[in-house]
Amino acid sequence: MAGIVKRKYNKETGLYIKSFTQPLKSISKILPVEYNKITIPNIFKEFYPRQWNELISRYQYYTDKDKNLQKNGKKTRFHHERPEDFLFGLAKTKQIISHRFKEEHKKHFNKSVRDHEYEKFKEKRKIENNIYQKKISENNKLAQNVEPLYIDLFIFQYHRKGISIQEKLEIVNEIKKFNCKKSIRFLQKLNDSERNNQVRREAFNHLQKSGIYVKLRKNFKGKQKQYHVERDSFMVTPRDLIKRLESNSMQTKKSFDIFISHSFNDNNEALKLKDALNNLNLSVYIDWTSDNDFLRREIASDYTKLVLMERIKQSGVIIFLKSENSTSSDFKIKSLWVEMELSFAKEINKKIFCVNLSEGNSPFEEISTVLNDDNIDIQKESIKDIYSHLNK
Repeated sequence: MAGIVKRKYNKETGLYIKSFTQPLKSISKILPVEYNKITIPNIFKEFYPRQWNELISRYQYYTDKDKNLQKNGKKTRFHHERPEDFLFGLAKTKQIISHRFKEEHKKHFNKSVRDHEYEKFKEKRKIENNIYQKKISENNKLAQNVEPLYIDLFIFQYHRKGISIQEKLEIVNEIKKFNCKKSIRFLQKLNDSERNNQVRREAFNHLQKSGIYVKLRKNFKGKQKQYHVERDSFMVTPRDLIKRLESNSMQTKKSFDIFISHSFNDNNEALKLKDALNNLNLSVYIDWTSDNDFLRREIASDYTKLVLMERIKQSGVIIFLKSENSTSSDFKIKSLWVEMELSFAKEINKKIFCVNLSEGNSPFEEISTVLNDDNIDIQKESIKDIYSHLNK
């Protein structure tokens, strides 16, 4: 088996190497009159950031595999070169940095032609890179950039004997909600070895859309068992989730530092606040992201209220996102959902803080923030009280 895996790796690497030929060929046409070994990777990183990040991801992936083999007393198998060494080991790179190529380049160099080609190429790559980055950002905008404590429990539950396809899909959906090393590594393992076609494809699609290097594995050969082709639509409801929360399922093991209570019209601001809190290593609950598979807006019901109450219980503190969409000038709550969340939080003595994006004061302790077009800046000093409540 080890020989088969190594041959597959070598074949994959051969195809991967070929993918660098055209980018390096393009770079060779816009080099300055004088350049050195450092110039090539710098230009490559500037104009081909996706390919460079994928190379880093691939290196980390196979390095982790070798470390795991060593950990289990086996010989390392892949020996993937560091990204810089990989780039310099390519035939095209060796050609570009060779003395002969440099001399020919200098001999035929025309500054005005080079400058024109450089600007044209720069604009072309900017458009392509922006399109790609927009797709990655769109795919990742709901995810949290923290590693929750319960992620290990979810991964453990996945390998439980007798687990159903629906339960596996539920866990995969939960893992996809976090951008962290453990979630990426778990999904990579599923892409490598999960025998159910639907689950494996879910892992592959998410990794690919997140900009992580991944190679889609072929369906397993041999006689197809029912488990390999079994599928589940995973159409779940708030009622399904409340049943899970009442039956000591893995959903009861989740916990959040912050529950964000906000108007539906402030969804973008809620995401900005989520990112700001993640940057401070605080995990966040937002109903339409954290439970987006169960709490779809079109099927909201009394069960939705029960779920939100349970999630408030699972959260350390509440942050109310105060805006013109959520409150009137005399601080009357416009949203019935927000009113319910704040009332219940008070009822169970959860501390409520406020991020104030509108005129007028709030009856809750305010967090000092600056709202920009792209983000919300939070001064760490202003949330000391939050940390004190979380550490109780």
